[in-house]
Amino acid sequence: MPRPADNHPDLCGRIILIAETSPLIALDLAETIRSWGGQPLMYYDLSAQQQAAAPGEVCAALVDMNRSHRQHTGLIDALRQRNVPVVLTTAWQLDIIGSQFPGITIFEKPVNFAALAQWFADRSKCPPAQRC
Repeated sequence: MPRPADNHPDLCGRIILIAETSPLIALDLAETIRSWGGQPLMYYDLSAQQQAAAPGEVCAALVDMNRSHRQHTGLIDALRQRNVPVVLTTAWQLDIIGSQFPGITIFEKPVNFAALAQWFADRSKCPPAQRC
């Protein structure tokens, strides 16, 4: 997918959690996060213990949501309790997802990377994982 060449956010080493069930989409999101200077953390590569701790380490999260993947509800709740900004990505019914998760940004798949870049730019800065 094309990424915006200009006006992309500088994630400055921040850890971005990616909870995506499609390996190709997950890799595309991870590549984009890296190109913006962030550190992607792939949710499905983590052990159960690491998954429980992960929300405390991340600056933001990109979470896939559809009818058959409701197990992410616990992850979303944990992220919200820690005030971690979340974007839901979905190819499912936006109105249903939106009503289940009010106040969370939802991007329809395929993700518009310019809109995602703007979402990151609009978030308040969280501490970088490393020196910029």
